[in-house]
Amino acid sequence: MKSHEDISARSDRPETPDDSALSPRDRVRRRRQSGIVSKDRDFVNALGRGLVVLEAFCIGDITWMSGMEVAERVGLPKPTTSRLLQALTGLGYLHYSTRRRQYRLGVAVLSLGFAAREPFSINDLVRPYLKELADTYNVHASLAGRDRLDVIELEVCHSLNTLMTLRLEVGSRIPLAGTATGHALIAPLPQTEIDYLFLHLKERHQKHWDELRLSIEKGRQEVAQDGFTKASASWSTDINGVAAPLIFPGGSPVYALACGAPARHLPATKQRAIGQRLVAIAREIEGRLQAGEDNERES
Repeated sequence: MKSHEDISARSDRPETPDDSALSPRDRVRRRRQSGIVSKDRDFVNALGRGLVVLEAFCIGDITWMSGMEVAERVGLPKPTTSRLLQALTGLGYLHYSTRRRQYRLGVAVLSLGFAAREPFSINDLVRPYLKELADTYNVHASLAGRDRLDVIELEVCHSLNTLMTLRLEVGSRIPLAGTATGHALIAPLPQTEIDYLFLHLKERHQKHWDELRLSIEKGRQEVAQDGFTKASASWSTDINGVAAPLIFPGGSPVYALACGAPARHLPATKQRAIGQRLVAIAREIEGRLQAGEDNERES
């Protein structure tokens, strides 16, 4: 699923004092054009631009791009883009085809992705629970995280007992606002971070923001009261979902355990039963992780 964020947006004005409130990626966009000097002494513009170049290959359905196409997509001068592409290719993060005269993501990107997943012991710890959920309730079960204004699927399991599938795999994206998974990810955040998210979600969903904000607030209340939240006909008109926050020890970001299915397969009574099981699983996983951390400290 495509990200809704437009990577090619740019600004022709210099940085203003308000830029300190922007995310690093948005600050990169402000500084893309030559001649704009960063006021943030700790921010490495070249590194930020290189990461934006990599992200250009993650948005949309295009696998291969020429140097000119990348430059147009990220809004950087062609010579600057060419140098970044050569550096990223030399490090293995991009692959260049001499026959095509185009670039695509390289194997080194996969190593970063797997390294990011490893500390969370997803395969060994979470997958058995997802398989249990999928097979017991005939649903799509997933572990999800937040990537800016999107939900990203980190691990998924499909039921073996039904042909029903949501066609979501690892790396798939769904909206943060208006989905049970997104609301479970938002609910435990501190108010300052929620206010920041709301500011940008309002920008993205201008026409439907009032309705979406009410649904997010309802989801937060459900999480506070029951430990899980539900959504009906959310990101797809016939999809119901249920999700619970999963908070790893050590100050890691919030994750969510979620289940989804076509509405006819996931009525309200089944949502509640799954929600209660999700909360129990989340507490069990959190307890096991905390015990592991305590053992590491003692050793």
